[in-house]
Amino acid sequence: MSRHAALTDRLAPTSYWWHRLHLSTQKFAVLLTLSAFAAGFGYVLLTNNTAALGFQIRDLQKNISHLQASNQKLQLQAADLRSLSLAQQAGQTLQLQPTDRVEYLPVATGTVAVK
Repeated sequence: MSRHAALTDRLAPTSYWWHRLHLSTQKFAVLLTLSAFAAGFGYVLLTNNTAALGFQIRDLQKNISHLQASNQKLQLQAADLRSLSLAQQAGQTLQLQPTDRVEYLPVATGTVAVK
């Protein structure tokens, strides 16, 4: 065997690993088609799941923003209730009656006039 023939045998073998499968061209075409369908279905399932997760994340973000807005409203209501409670306590301390008119003078004076 010449040196050129030995190199050719090593570089371009006459039998490849898939030749051992003894597949005809028709069987190979069927297997290739089936694997293409399987890959296509896998891709569709993967993208559908990814899209569904994206929609769930968007819905969760909406819920979070609604809860944050609701929380702010509740905090404002709690602050209003605290200020009303403090005003009621101040009224009891000053022994005011519900019929008394209370007028608040400008904030700079810090006084309350009762008529």
